[in-house]
Amino acid sequence: MDRQARGVSSKPSSHWRADLSVGGAAAVAWGGMVVHNLADLPQLTATSRENTWPGAIWLLLVGLCVAVRRRPRWPATLLWGWGWLNLRGGAISVLPLGLWPYHPEQSLRHYLFHALYALAQCPLLLLAQSERRRRAQP
Repeated sequence: MDRQARGVSSKPSSHWRADLSVGGAAAVAWGGMVVHNLADLPQLTATSRENTWPGAIWLLLVGLCVAVRRRPRWPATLLWGWGWLNLRGGAISVLPLGLWPYHPEQSLRHYLFHALYALAQCPLLLLAQSERRRRAQP
């Protein structure tokens, strides 16, 4: 019996497209953080825990969004919150505030890498917000 006779579509479902989009956006967000860290923190490598642990969190959250597919909104909300945390943390950590245990470099180059880090979070934030809205619908 062929796929159409069984009622199985030969096209990927919209859920899989959404899952792949969110996964790709999470990879871009993580990549922005890694590029920032490698450029501005020369003592780090791509496999340093400052890069791998956040990447593992992104992977876990995308996995939750894929595994808990239907109505629950919380996996997409967690992913959205993680994106906001990275966006805000990246923006605030460039400021020369006395609360940091380091003195952030105040140069155009450093600001540009923080801007890249922030821009890399935007696709994830938009897709996670869209997924939150989709999951809230009856």
